[in-house]
Parts: sequence; C-alpha cells; structure tokens
Amino acid sequence: MAAFDPRHALGAGLDGHWQGETEKMLSRRSVEEMLRAGLGPVSVRLRTELAIDAWHWNPKGRWSDPRNRQGYWISDARPDATAPILVSYGYKLPRRGNTLDEANNDGCSRIDDGDSSTFWKSNPYLAHPFTKEADSRHPQWVVLDFGKSVRINAIRIQWANPYAKRFAVEYSGGGRVYFGGHPGNILSPVWKRFPHGAISNGRGGDQRLCLSERPVRTRYLRIWMTGGSDTAENEAKTPHDRRDRLGYAIREISAGICEAGGKFHDQVIHRRDKTQTLVYVSSTDPWHRACDRDLKVEQPGIDGILRSGITRGLPVMLPLPVFYDTPENASALVDYARHSRYPVGRYELGEEPDGQRIAPRDFGALYAQAARLIRKNNPAAVLGGPSFVTADAVRDDDTYRFDHRWWLRAFRRELARRGQAGDFQFLSFEWYPFDDVLAPEERQIPKASGMLRQAMERLRPQHLPLVIGEYNYSVFPCQQEVDLGGALLNAETLAEFLCLGGDAAYYYGYEPNHLEKVYGSWGNHLMLLRGRNGKPCVPVATFHALRLLSQEWVDPKGGRHQSCRVRTNLPIRDKNSLSAFALRQPDGSWSLLVINKDPSRPLRLSLKGSAGGFAGPFQLSTYSSKNYSWHSDGPNGHPVQNRPPSLSTIPGKAPIPIPPWSISVIRNGNRGY
Repeated sequence: MAAFDPRHALGAGLDGHWQGETEKMLSRRSVEEMLRAGLGPVSVRLRTELAIDAWHWNPKGRWSDPRNRQGYWISDARPDATAPILVSYGYKLPRRGNTLDEANNDGCSRIDDGDSSTFWKSNPYLAHPFTKEADSRHPQWVVLDFGKSVRINAIRIQWANPYAKRFAVEYSGGGRVYFGGHPGNILSPVWKRFPHGAISNGRGGDQRLCLSERPVRTRYLRIWMTGGSDTAENEAKTPHDRRDRLGYAIREISAGICEAGGKFHDQVIHRRDKTQTLVYVSSTDPWHRACDRDLKVEQPGIDGILRSGITRGLPVMLPLPVFYDTPENASALVDYARHSRYPVGRYELGEEPDGQRIAPRDFGALYAQAARLIRKNNPAAVLGGPSFVTADAVRDDDTYRFDHRWWLRAFRRELARRGQAGDFQFLSFEWYPFDDVLAPEERQIPKASGMLRQAMERLRPQHLPLVIGEYNYSVFPCQQEVDLGGALLNAETLAEFLCLGGDAAYYYGYEPNHLEKVYGSWGNHLMLLRGRNGKPCVPVATFHALRLLSQEWVDPKGGRHQSCRVRTNLPIRDKNSLSAFALRQPDGSWSLLVINKDPSRPLRLSLKGSAGGFAGPFQLSTYSSKNYSWHSDGPNGHPVQNRPPSLSTIPGKAPIPIPPWSISVIRNGNRGY
C-alpha cells in the first residue's frame, strides 16, 4: 500500500510555552527522557502566529524605526557563536483587530475597546506596492458579531490613517466560518448591502452614516474596504515608513439605531476585555514596539533546539511566520539556518489559517512574497503548509471543521497566478479528531479511523506529500490524553496515516508537562508527566504506545518499510472495533500492529499471509489495562499501574490472544521491546 522510513516519518512537535518553560523543556534530563520514546524528527510549532504576535526568532535584529525601537522587525540572519539563540519571544501587535486568538486569548480588539487613541490597521503587505495588483483584489474587512439579532440603521466609524475611500457596509443574519466572501467560499454568510451602505468618496475622520430609513435586524455587520487613502498618522510632523500609508485603519466603530430626533442607541459594547462585542478582521499590521514583548509566548530558540540533541541530527521541520510578521523576517530565518548548516527538511509557512479565518487569496499573496525572498538565497528549500487546525469535514459546524478543498483551490490558484505554483511542495494539517471531550471515548475512538481516511482522501487530489504537523485526541486538554484511550488513538493515527501513504506525522505533547483542566477533566497533551520537587518524569500510556511502535512495529534502525493490506473476517458491525497494520521490514521480517478498540471483548487471532515469511513462532508485545491504569485526582492525577508492554512467545499455529482495549505488536523476529 505504501512505504516509509521510520527515521523520517515518526516524529514529534515542540511548541512555545510561558516564560521559563523552554529551559526545563530542553534540559539534558528532559531531552534524555523524551528520546526514550524512540521518535525521530522534530517539528517546531509556532505559537506566535496563534497569539497574534510578531516573532523575534533572534533577539538581535533591527527595527524600521530604530530611534524609537518600534516599527517592523527583522531578526539578524547572521549566526553568533558567542550568543546562541536559546529562547525567543512573541511581541503583541498593538494594532490588533481580533477579539479572540488561538493561544492564551488574553488580548482584545482595538476597534471597540472604548479608547479612541488606539486603532486597528490591516496588513500593508496586502496592498498594491507589495501585491502588484489593485487593492480591490484583496479587500480588507471588519466583522462585528453581536451574538444575537439586533436592530441597525446607522453607523459611526472613527477612522485613523490610512482610511478607506471606497467601502461598503453590509449585514447578514447568519453564517459560519469565513467572512471574506471570496469566490468558492461556501461557508461565508450571505451579505446584503444597506440601502445607503456604499461609499465611493470617503474622507476619513469621524464618519456617521444613515444606512437605511428603516432598521434592519441582523447578527453580523461588515465593513468591506476596497480603496485606501494612502495617508499616515501625523504625516506632516514625523517621517514615515511607506508601510504606514498602506491598508486601512479604524479607531472605533459604533452601530445601532438613530432616531428621528438624532438620538443614537449604540448596539456595540466598547470594552477592553472579552466582554466587548466580538470582532473579526481580515488581517493585522505587524507593526509593534519593544515594550510589546509577550512573556506568555516564549518560543524555544533555534540554536537551543538544534544543539540540545532532541533532533537526533535528523532534518527538522521549521515554521516560518506569515500572518503577523514580515516576509523579510521569515526569509532571514531560512538564511540563519543555512549559514548555521542546520539540517532542515521542510519549512512550514503559517499556522492554522482556517482557525484564524485567513482568506486563501490573502494567504497566497503573503506566502508568495515570503517564498520569493527565500528562493533568492536558498532555491533548494522545501516550502509548504499551511498547517490546518484539522482536515475533517463536518456538516453545519460553525468553527474550523469544514471541507478544505475550496480553500486549497483558491490558495493554489493565487500562487499559480503569480507563477509560484512550485513553491508549495507539501500539504500539512493537524489532527485532533474530537472536540467533545466529555463524550464516552469507547464510542468516539472507533470512529477516528474512518475520519482520518476520509480526510486523506479529500486531500489526495492535491497531489502533494501529506504531513501531520500535530496529532492527539483533542485540541483541548483532557483525561483521555493521559489515559489508555489516548494511547490507542495516537497509535492508530500514526500507523494509519503512514500506511495510507502519509509522509510524516508529528505527535504533539513531546515535552514533559503538567495537568490542566479546560473542559470537564484534568489532562494535557503529554507523554511524560513532569515530576514534582525534582523527581523524574512519569511516562503515561501514550509514551509506552509510541515506544511500542517505534521499537517493535518498525525497525528502529530505519530503512524502507512496506505496508500491506490486512483483511479480517470480523462481521461488518464489529469492523470498527479492530485496526490492524502489517509491515514488511527491510530485513524481510514482518510485524503486525493490532488495536482492539472494544473495551470489554477480547479477541483470538489466527494469521495467514499471502506473502511468504509470516509464520510462527511469534513474539507478542501487548499493552492493555493490565499494564496501565490512571487515577483521577485533579491536578495530582497519576498512573497507579504503569508497566511497559507484556512480552510473550506464541507457537506458530496457536491462536494469538488480544485483550480488550489494547495495543499489540506481533512479530516473527526476535527483537525485544
């Protein structure tokens, strides 16, 4: 069915954390414990993109306005042997437009924060001087979500500079994920323009508009901007960067009912916290200041990762910022890695554009600009992305689960239009199949296999190598991730993805961590529970499951492994309760991974191979509730039974016992766990 080399296919991801966490994550002791799982390549995740932060991946660099230590930042691309980059930080964007973010979610929109001295500004790299095309091809927008139906007939927009000269005010009573209204976007609300909502000669300032004689009931309000003023704040007094004049900027928006006598009833909640009216924007200006450093978004430094030993000397997948940074800063990181002679297998541009509602055409324009700069100095770099939150398709979901094919088609058309179709060389996505962490896992886990298979089938027509940049049970911390159910799911995800032709999969939760509670239960994305008071880390079920795959199911020395089709005589109603994945290893021996997802029923297997060599006696390694059990105790939860897989030898013709709720590897070689 497929072939892969486990040295390059079985990987794990390292993410950003709070200040001080990187030193613990990459300490010698932590690295040694992480390496025991037997995983190979490392994927570095980019938390700054999720936090709406710019990334100073090198603390050394230069500002576009060095005198005031502000503006647009480019990290230094020259390695300094005397000052290795061990940690790096995100910097909050003071011109932020979104209320929500995908990281710590501790910021808010400047559009309705009640402070007219602050403002949102769109990304100047989506304007004509950088895109080389009319601004109307990349319209920028602001959406207010009132959360319920409200009455609107008037709006007040307090513009900053640059302001919109051409814009429209629109409304919609409902909708789902994307607000951009780009061609092929089946998820956008149906927008209707207010009778007096089209403006072709805007003059900025404090602009008040009567949108209609009679109020309209609506949940969403959108300002759709297609032509800017090309002006900057305090332009006569201060020299400006060209980027200050590009895009659109708004200080505050009010919308509601204007009575006949002129009295205005504002429906917008203006606050500097999460109780403000929810705002979404198309893009954000990466301008920031030295004082904007975000201590809650500490990224492991590139030198710290590559010199810690965690990569085993194998090529890494490095992230490059796209949404909230500059193309120059992304290109500088590629130059730094090249000058340092670091082995980089892939560069992943962007992080979760679907979760952040980035329009595919806008992402294509930003991606293309970064790729052009990278190619000038490193034409051999392997570029891809975009690290979708997940690649599933669920009907009537109003978050990020949808059929991504229209998004990919629009994005790739944008690259092709620019003559850069060849700069998109692999397709990456994250895999967190379940959002409802309170649902019974014995009902969910049997569904996961079909969900992944469907997602891969939808993406295959892209004809690109597929990479899972992160995988685990859910995007939310939960007990399943530290219990046996998560181990079953993670083992199945890795095996099925590779056996169906996936290129590489990176487990998320590599570094030692502690338990958290978000929805209903204590857990986290981890395979090693951080020890207290200097004690060693405690491996949880997924650690043993991944080690079972990396040491038994595959040959840890690597080489070409061929996956082969497995058939079973189980009744159709029971087929989802069993997964089996067969490999022919480089030395000609065979291994079979069997996952029993039935929590109560054991199985007895007999094996037949259409290819020669699969004959007993067999070495059986089994991991089940006899080896592991979890004790729930809030933040002090821990395993009460925590033994490695059980080993036994099965005579050639004897039935092979498979316990309920278990992972087993059957081999006809002699290598032990």
